[in-house]
Amino acid sequence: MTEGQKQMIRAMRAAGTPIAEIAAALGMNVNTVKSFCRRERRGDRCKNCGTPLVQAPLGRNKIYCSDRCRRAWWGKHRDQMQRQAYYPLTCADCGRPFESYGNPNRKYCSHPCYVNSRWQRQD
Repeated sequence: MTEGQKQMIRAMRAAGTPIAEIAAALGMNVNTVKSFCRRERRGDRCKNCGTPLVQAPLGRNKIYCSDRCRRAWWGKHRDQMQRQAYYPLTCADCGRPFESYGNPNRKYCSHPCYVNSRWQRQD
């Protein structure tokens, strides 16, 4: 890959051009362009404080410089969390509807309902 091609890829990506279109325009393999873009992105900065990040050669790219920054960013941007694991259920003891986060097999809406159902005398 020549320096001219690298500059074209950078310019086209900055303009928002998809990787497949860049590869077609430059007559290159899609995976080559994709790998170049991935390597270029490794110089990112922390999403919260802007500190330059040092990326490991293997594994996922870092987004935050520390757990403290990650928690701080999510604390400020709770509206951007995508909580998709809510399950509407009905309590097996009291019969009230409730929502469970992350556990579709939950039976009771609260600990008192569990205790009542578990140790309820059946004479």
